[in-house]
Amino acid sequence: MIKKFRSLAKPLVIIICVTFIAGALYIGGMSFFGGNDASAAVATVNGRPISAYDLQNAYLQEVQYYQMIYGQLNNSMLEGIRYNAYEILVNNSLVEEELDNRKYKPAAADVDAEVAAMKEMYGQEVLDMYGYNDAALKQIASQQLAFQQLLNDIAGEIEISEQEIKQQYEQVRASHILVRVDGDDPELWEAAEARAEEILEMIQIMDFAEAARNYSDDGSAENGGDLGFFSRGQMVEPFEEAAFALDVGEVSGLVKSQFGYHIIKVTDKKTAEGDEFEAAKDEIREELVEEEKFRRFSEWLTERKNNAKIVVIDRQLAAYQALLNNEYEEAIKAYHEAIEENPANGFLYASIGQVYLQLDQTDKAIEAYEKALEHSANDGQLHLMLGSLYQDTEQNDKAIAAYLKASELSSGDIMTQLIVRSMLTELEAEEAVAAVDERIAALQEMYAQIEAEESTDTTEDIEPNEQEQNGEETE
Repeated sequence: MIKKFRSLAKPLVIIICVTFIAGALYIGGMSFFGGNDASAAVATVNGRPISAYDLQNAYLQEVQYYQMIYGQLNNSMLEGIRYNAYEILVNNSLVEEELDNRKYKPAAADVDAEVAAMKEMYGQEVLDMYGYNDAALKQIASQQLAFQQLLNDIAGEIEISEQEIKQQYEQVRASHILVRVDGDDPELWEAAEARAEEILEMIQIMDFAEAARNYSDDGSAENGGDLGFFSRGQMVEPFEEAAFALDVGEVSGLVKSQFGYHIIKVTDKKTAEGDEFEAAKDEIREELVEEEKFRRFSEWLTERKNNAKIVVIDRQLAAYQALLNNEYEEAIKAYHEAIEENPANGFLYASIGQVYLQLDQTDKAIEAYEKALEHSANDGQLHLMLGSLYQDTEQNDKAIAAYLKASELSSGDIMTQLIVRSMLTELEAEEAVAAVDERIAALQEMYAQIEAEESTDTTEDIEPNEQEQNGEETE
């Protein structure tokens, strides 16, 4: 149990891909690079300040993006997103420094053409709405063109071979049967291999799709194991190598990956030949050039970052950075410094609780979460986490109370209700389970009502058209 919840407590680390396509680097360029007030800085990069204003601006943009993907974000996710926003600003600062050093000056005609392209893309009405006049657009266009020149200079000349183009074009359609293995226990892997061997024997006399539906542990089982077409780089390496080496209709032996054992059947191939391939070659070459360009730029930026003098002033950022680097004592120290600056922020105590979990100091983690709830008593996720810690330490009455509070505070969150119900069931707290069941039933009823109303609205939208058509037919 405690191992499971320790993994849940780990900070969310969202991998930042350094991509500056279509102006991503300079979104809101002037707000990102406009501030020079070091006294309000959260960090400095080679002496250049990153202001609290710029961090908040970048953070809010990131939050908006991840809310569209994940919906409600908990505190751990928000802290990770804030750190990601800081990392983006560090990268931007390093790029801006290089641009200043190189003193690129795009031609006026190129700037005008870029401004015209932006106006065509976004429309004058939208640009006016956000306050982008011609002067602002010219500044952004100049920055974009300068960055593109930097990107090209760093990448240098890129040659793409015919073989690379062919490999990029080729695709395979395959079905598979997976015998999944969860964990590193050698006995589990031996048992899975034995089961996979039995299935491999079965498909000598059994339809592959039927065998996949009956025996595969993958989500594709319901489709007879069909994965559709895929290109190189989309599957784990052992699977990819085996699939692309097979002929159409051929079945592999056992293929081992980190997920378990696969049996693969190739059902179709898209080969690099014919008129369609010839027509696509130039576009594929351009795509590969762009990919290689950004790969080289990313390497350059990583090297610059490793050699830069970066000073983190904001204590919460410093704490989170230490946590990511497994410097747990330093993280605790920095979080306490952050609390001194913002003593009413209960979530900082929750972050300290996460660090104590990494140190296997559950009692101190509980104390930290209890402290967090003194300041943020209405956060259901904090009660849920504290309940799990109580349960881990066999303080079952406290765990039940914390779970019920989490359920009460998250009455509109079906996922939290289901998690709480599962935990209470483990504790054999029948009365508490019944209370949560009532909330789940109420949510299900609400969802059904919303679905019925949406269905009614759709019917009302369709019926008039049908009536008009019927009327025309009658005439």
